[in-house]
Amino acid sequence: MNERQKFSFSTVLLYIFLFAAMFFLYYVGNNGEPFSLALFYAMLIAGLHPVVSSLLYLFSGLSGLSLAFLPVYAGQAALLGIVFFACRKLGKKPTVPSLGTLALCLVLFAAFSPFTPYSIPLDLPFTLGAISQKIILAGLIFLLSAIFSVALKALLYKLLKCRLKAEELVFSVLFFVLIGMGVCRAINVIAYMGIAFFVLLVFSCATKDATALVCAFALSLPPAIVGGISPERFFLYGIAVVLFIKSGRLPAVLALFAVFFVYGYFDGIYSLQTSLLVQSLLSVLIPGLLFLLIPPPLVRKMENKLIFYREKHLSRIAINRKRASIGEQLFEISGVFREIQTTFSALGTNEAEEGAKEYIRGCVIESVCKSCVNYRTCMGHGLENELNKLIDVGCAKGKTSLIDIPSRLAETCVNQSGVLYAVNRQIGDYRKYMVETENAASGRQLLANQAQGVSEILKNIALEQSEPLTIYSERERQLDVAFLKAGIVCSEVLIAGDEENLTLSLITFGKSDVKKIAAIASHILGTRLIISERLTLSKDKFCCILHKRPYYDAAFGVASLTKTGETASGDTHSVIKIDERRFMIALSDGMGSGEYARRISESTISLLESFYRAKMPSSLVLSTINKLLTFSREETFACVDIAVIDLDNGAADVVKIGSPLGFILSGNTLKILESASLPLGILESLHPDASSYSLQENDVLLFLSDGITSAFGSSADLYETLKKIPASNPQQLADALLQQALSLYGGTAKDDMTVLAVRLFKSLEN
Repeated sequence: MNERQKFSFSTVLLYIFLFAAMFFLYYVGNNGEPFSLALFYAMLIAGLHPVVSSLLYLFSGLSGLSLAFLPVYAGQAALLGIVFFACRKLGKKPTVPSLGTLALCLVLFAAFSPFTPYSIPLDLPFTLGAISQKIILAGLIFLLSAIFSVALKALLYKLLKCRLKAEELVFSVLFFVLIGMGVCRAINVIAYMGIAFFVLLVFSCATKDATALVCAFALSLPPAIVGGISPERFFLYGIAVVLFIKSGRLPAVLALFAVFFVYGYFDGIYSLQTSLLVQSLLSVLIPGLLFLLIPPPLVRKMENKLIFYREKHLSRIAINRKRASIGEQLFEISGVFREIQTTFSALGTNEAEEGAKEYIRGCVIESVCKSCVNYRTCMGHGLENELNKLIDVGCAKGKTSLIDIPSRLAETCVNQSGVLYAVNRQIGDYRKYMVETENAASGRQLLANQAQGVSEILKNIALEQSEPLTIYSERERQLDVAFLKAGIVCSEVLIAGDEENLTLSLITFGKSDVKKIAAIASHILGTRLIISERLTLSKDKFCCILHKRPYYDAAFGVASLTKTGETASGDTHSVIKIDERRFMIALSDGMGSGEYARRISESTISLLESFYRAKMPSSLVLSTINKLLTFSREETFACVDIAVIDLDNGAADVVKIGSPLGFILSGNTLKILESASLPLGILESLHPDASSYSLQENDVLLFLSDGITSAFGSSADLYETLKKIPASNPQQLADALLQQALSLYGGTAKDDMTVLAVRLFKSLEN
């Protein structure tokens, strides 16, 4: 309970119940065995107010004991109350001091108890039997204190809200059984039976299943122990109520009456004295009437609140089986796309050039040479090889002329012009064919690359899905206990994923402190967690989902200016989140400026975002985009800067393709990022400059378009300017650098200009 708890109506009822429990526990044993002391100590352990608990213990003792026992009860209440009150104010755990104080209280009881069987004889010598008796009694009280503390915590914080663990359920039942025994001895068995009937009816109405038989068994124990009443009697009552409760409350009450009268006939109840017979009838009639008078909304509320414990093994097994099935299907689909990639790659192989020259030579001989009168003479002198030389030159140059004819062929051939015409015509047709073939091959290779990318994505997803959910039962129990100690009641706690991708889900009641939940979970699991979602399930029921908190966070700054006289900028930037811990930044500079350059850069950035979100490999992404740009009929190319940054460790994978200088600002040092590769869309083969860097706290990664770098004239001037600009705020850095470049242009933007900056800093919770 909260230190500043408000004594609401429910709180008052709670203390009244605990007072009654202390009173009746006095009568459990013979001669005043101090069971109530165990409950008093359990109340303090559970966090109830020390002063109020001490007063309740003192008054409960005085109501059942003689004034001779007042000093003992007063001393025990004062000792334990002061210790717990002091620890409460100091904010310390009272475990060790409280145990010592409890032992001292037991000594007080044994030494000054007015009841002879439990008092220590003050006259020497002490008997071994007396001392051993006190040791056994002290051990019993210690044991009961532990049992009552577990039961009381469960009843205060978890009952009617969430599942109870096995030990909590057993200890709670034992707690009520002992109280029931006290009721039987303090009043009589008949009065207890009336209370038990009412509890059985209410419990059966709330559960509407055979669970009520367990309740009937627990309720049967006190009269069986104290009054010798057979426990099967209560089982009959329980069975009758369970059978008829689904039909309504009135049928259940009538069934209880019927069993009472029938069983009473065989038990000889009607032969009792009139007073006892009336008491027995009232023990059934009053609970039945009170049960029927319970408002229906209250009944529905009890039905909704009473939740029993169930392990989640079956649900996890079902989830893992489904994940494995999905993984297998994805593997099969991945194999299909892999076959598609292999097929398109094989079809894309261009083998036409191997027999092209032989084909051209055959066509020339067939169309020109065979109709010549010198055909046999030329073939006899081996001039076929000379024709091959002419074709080789023509294929290399794209066209032949008289100067390309070998000397031996020129001396012998009488139709040189006809040969040249035939060769050039065949070479022209062949070159058109080869262009079409190469375009088709490029298209097939592009499709092959796409199929490969899809295959890789599906394979990775299949591997993730095939991994079964790790069960953290022990950690879940630890979290449940830790939350309960902090006053946070959870009906379910579920941990999923591995250490790198840990997800914690829990269902809480009331307005729980989300910061406290995250702090406790982070401490227990040994990793930094943050609440990513908080879903409302009902008026007072919430679902909280926590993920691993990255070590770093990032701040971004962008400054951009369109070339003077243009309506659209050829520079496009992007900042996207790939997953929970990684993000991508990119800057694309399309060829030239204006609308056409804008379309190029926007298309490039759009493709980058789509591919990276799909988690395609970086090399495949760039190769595919390059193929698409080179496939265009128009001259299309773009300079690109890409960085993928991991917020867990600051690792940055930087790719520069034909782009100008980039920089990493780290304290007083400046690292230059250069690129020697050609822009995207120029050559079919791509050789990007890829590097990996480790960014630290407050490091700034800076990407620039050529409109910025061109303004400074040299990298040295740009280098000196950057060293003079404060880098603590990435947006201020981007604005300052853009304004400096614009001033060097004389206030007129001679090209599209863009500055993209990102700065790492530690997460606020680290």
